[in-house]
Amino acid sequence: MITCLNRFMMLLLLPSDQKRVNGQYGFTLLEIVVAIAIFAVIISLIYPAYTGTYRNIEIAETQSEIYEMARTALIRIVEDLESTYVPAPSEIGQGETASEPLIGQDDFIEGRDSDRIRFFSRSHIDLEESQDEAGEAKIAYYPILKEDKSITLYRSDTRANLEWPEENTGGWRICEGLYSVNFTYRNKESNTYDTWDASVAGQVTGLPPMVTVTLGFIDKDDPEKPLTFSTSVALPLAN
Repeated sequence: MITCLNRFMMLLLLPSDQKRVNGQYGFTLLEIVVAIAIFAVIISLIYPAYTGTYRNIEIAETQSEIYEMARTALIRIVEDLESTYVPAPSEIGQGETASEPLIGQDDFIEGRDSDRIRFFSRSHIDLEESQDEAGEAKIAYYPILKEDKSITLYRSDTRANLEWPEENTGGWRICEGLYSVNFTYRNKESNTYDTWDASVAGQVTGLPPMVTVTLGFIDKDDPEKPLTFSTSVALPLAN
């Protein structure tokens, strides 16, 4: 069969005046059919390997984007939480108390963790570059369910002397394609809580000594097993 294929390829490469052999031109029909069959078998063996390699590259690129998004989001959240502080009375809005510089809410969207958190922090990002608030801000993280059933996490950043924005407003997107968002809080006795406010604080400052952030990203290749990224941050002013 290989000989037939070689002869067939040589025939294609020969000039037209050299294709005459023993008074006959070309190959028999059987030889051509055999050569085409061999060619089809070779292609059928190569194509799956090619598509598999391409698919692996595509998966690697997608996961690389998710890893980068998770890394950026977690760094931002950690920096915000590390800069938490107890606000002065002039910064306390209506219905708030000085003992609640951080409030964490345990919530769910379609049965998935979709927690939200808000706190006072000195990591204000001044997009207007006015630089007149010395970096102090009221920061909130909140999830929003999108039409494709994924969750997008938003970050609102309001100057400390202003009122909190309305719930689920005033933020900019920090990461998308999420399956879940979870915040947990640990007190000085190392007890873990899904929520945090004055009723569970038990701290002089009202801040939890440690907050754990877990982001679950939707894996399109295995939707039932989200890609999970987690980190814990110690709040310096908690004690």
